[in-house]
Amino acid sequence: MKYIILFLFTFFAYQTFAQDGFLPMDSEKNILYSDSGKPELSKMEIYKKAQEWVSKTFGNYENAVTGDSQEIGRLLITSYVPVSHPLYEYVRFDLSIECRDTMYMAKISKLDGISTLRSPARLGARENDMITAKEIAVKTETNRKKKSVAQEALQLAKAGNEAINNAMYNLLGSLKVSVTAKDSH
Repeated sequence: MKYIILFLFTFFAYQTFAQDGFLPMDSEKNILYSDSGKPELSKMEIYKKAQEWVSKTFGNYENAVTGDSQEIGRLLITSYVPVSHPLYEYVRFDLSIECRDTMYMAKISKLDGISTLRSPARLGARENDMITAKEIAVKTETNRKKKSVAQEALQLAKAGNEAINNAMYNLLGSLKVSVTAKDSH
């Protein structure tokens, strides 16, 4: 049942948040994914569920968590997720989870593309600007062969960004399912 809910949430999140190949940006042009939930739990219960989710999702709690404040109800995680991107095999990210009574807020930021062939690169507005430039190239190109090449490049760039979006939204969806799930004990 949990997996059906996760699938449905991921599907709807993808449909709702999909930006046609664009990465979500905050007002300062930094990539930012965020989600919140309102489980009917205390701050400590939400915090414990978030800790369990971190251990289950990333394997080693100590390696993933870079900041942990039980009093404040905040977890800071730095980790990697595999992606099907033309330039990167993994995306490194920072995830902050803030827990309050009957509410939590999760934010994913500071994304870096990781590849075995090149140095890590901070992802940001440049990725969206490349999509826009490729869209313009497709619209303005008159040569049929060059237009076809430009369309391929555009689709590849969009697919790469969508792979990043899917990975991040899947993480947020998985967290939501874990934190808001009723205990089956």
